[in-house]
Amino acid sequence: MDKIDSIEEAFLECEEICRNASSTFFASFSALSYQKRRAVHAVYALCRYLDDIADGDTHPFVQETDELNRLVDERNQLLQSIHQTPMNNSNEEHRYRLMALVDVKERLTRLFEGDETATQGEAIFIAINEVFKQFPVRLTDFETIIEGMEDDLFEVRHKTWDEVRAYCYKVASAVGLVLIEIYGCEDAGARIHAIDMGIQLQMINILRDVSEDYRSGRIYLPIDVLGEYNIEVSEFSNTEFGTNQRWKSFVQEYIKIVRRHQESAKHLFEYLDSKSRLQPQLMCEAYDAIFHEIVRHSGDVFSKRPSLSKWRKILLATKLSMRRLRARWS
Repeated sequence: MDKIDSIEEAFLECEEICRNASSTFFASFSALSYQKRRAVHAVYALCRYLDDIADGDTHPFVQETDELNRLVDERNQLLQSIHQTPMNNSNEEHRYRLMALVDVKERLTRLFEGDETATQGEAIFIAINEVFKQFPVRLTDFETIIEGMEDDLFEVRHKTWDEVRAYCYKVASAVGLVLIEIYGCEDAGARIHAIDMGIQLQMINILRDVSEDYRSGRIYLPIDVLGEYNIEVSEFSNTEFGTNQRWKSFVQEYIKIVRRHQESAKHLFEYLDSKSRLQPQLMCEAYDAIFHEIVRHSGDVFSKRPSLSKWRKILLATKLSMRRLRARWS
């Protein structure tokens, strides 16, 4: 990241990262107040940055120190004992990506504790530092997000539904928990529904991307449960596997679990004001549409990757425009 001279420049760079990531969801933030909108941009920019590190799409400069190397060694040892699966990359690349993630975690900790030198003049960290000052966000939620990125450094082989939920919590629910603090949601009960919202969204994402993830060596579905339906993960390479009755039966169980989390998730909106609920509502509707397509095709995600049709995107954009107008006048 380039060095930034001002807080305003930092937030503008985060805004641009969000705009480039998703124009629709970027627009959904517009109903928020100026301060909240900037904070959300900063959080999403940080998540994008972490995801790029884990995937190897960005290689930030990391200042190695004896302390950082010690922390990386300790973290790597712990992660290997937890995962007990091969690393996704060479030893050198694995260590670099883990070091970059550990470095981010340490810098966030220092910022949270008031050490502004940890921004190192970089836009995302300057912006996040302001978020720490202005909103009651929790450092532990940011740490959980990073843990989810660390998981993807290893071959993913979830065994149970609980392991799937735990992963979804790290990479999706934790982000929602940060956002509701920015939205100004003070009721602790909202956190339960935010957690379920993240789980159901990520579970839809996992089901949609089964083929793509399989080709990348990642199995996010619970292997032990697949075994109960006599499903071998190698069958995911077959574009006609979506018509297999064993797969259809598994998907029926999957759908029931997603819907249970959806039932809880929809209550989150009751805790948010009209401006704050716009973005999570839009996201849920977009994923609901994808989920509907999966259900409509009896779980066939292999012959064609489920996605939003052009008319569905137009419908969502129209809804967004109408709701933004209502939110601004409320």
